[in-house]
Amino acid sequence: MYSSREVYDLEQERIFRGPTWSYLALEAELPNPGDFKSTFVGDTPVVVTRTPEGDFAAWVNRCAHRGAIVCREKRGNARSHACIYHQWSYNSRGDLEGVPFRRGVQGVAGMPASFDLKQNGLQKLRVASYRGLIFGSFSDEVEPIVEYLGERMLPGIDRIFHKPIEFLGATRQYIHGNWKLYMENVRDGYHASLLHAFHATFNPCLSA
Repeated sequence: MYSSREVYDLEQERIFRGPTWSYLALEAELPNPGDFKSTFVGDTPVVVTRTPEGDFAAWVNRCAHRGAIVCREKRGNARSHACIYHQWSYNSRGDLEGVPFRRGVQGVAGMPASFDLKQNGLQKLRVASYRGLIFGSFSDEVEPIVEYLGERMLPGIDRIFHKPIEFLGATRQYIHGNWKLYMENVRDGYHASLLHAFHATFNPCLSA
């Protein structure tokens, strides 16, 4: 379960790239047009952006040409993103805008006349937002985000995100292990009162 490559590949295909919604970012992280954040959906590198129109877009952070990483920054603001390898340039929606030497050099080489910028953009995710939380999905079949979250999840989100929030910063945590190890740990209530001094000192379960 934790070490099988076959199981891992199936998880990436069926869970992260399947009919699911994955959390990408907070709207508060991307307050201005052009703001972007690099993240992952499973093991797929993804960038989520606020477009010039003010909505959100997300795309796979792999150049449509040779698969190199396009955006190499964790977060920032940019009107466009260019792959360092061959300088293919994309807008904030992941649409291809420019290709160097598209018509060749002095009539030699270049892209064929049939080459269409619109057909060679980055792979895009569906994007949905709820209460300031931005989600992305590779699936065209997954239900709308409110239905997906459902009656069990929506009340908790509503309770926490009932007011506008301010993004102060972020930390990153890295572990050498399968993604399931971390998810299992944060959902394990048994160890909390035994391991973490905060629980023994303040007893948040009783105060809640």
